[in-house]
Amino acid sequence: MFVFGAGASCLWWVQSASAARDAQSSSISDAGQIATAAAAFRAEHSTGCPTLSQLEEEGFLSRDTRADDAWGNRFRVHCEDDQIVVGSAGPDGVPNNADDIRVSH
Repeated sequence: MFVFGAGASCLWWVQSASAARDAQSSSISDAGQIATAAAAFRAEHSTGCPTLSQLEEEGFLSRDTRADDAWGNRFRVHCEDDQIVVGSAGPDGVPNNADDIRVSH
C-alpha cells in the first residue's frame, strides 16, 4: 500500500511541476506578445508608454490576447528609456519578487 501511495505522490508532483512550467511558459509568451505590440506602438508614437487598453484600441494588440498571466495577475507595461518591460506578479501574486514574470523588449 505504501508503494502505491508513494508512486501516486510522485506522479502528482511530476504533473504539478509540469503544469507550473506550462503556466510560466505561456505567461512569458503572452508577455512577449504584449512587449512586441508595445514596441510597435512606441515606433509610431514619439512619446509615452502604452497601456494594454491603448494597445488594443489602436490595433497593436488583438483583443483576444491574454491581459493576465496564467495565475490571473494583470500584465503591466513599463517603459524605461528605450527599453519596454512587460511584467506580472507571477504565481504568488506578490509583485517585485523572484517569481514575477518579466519580459524586456
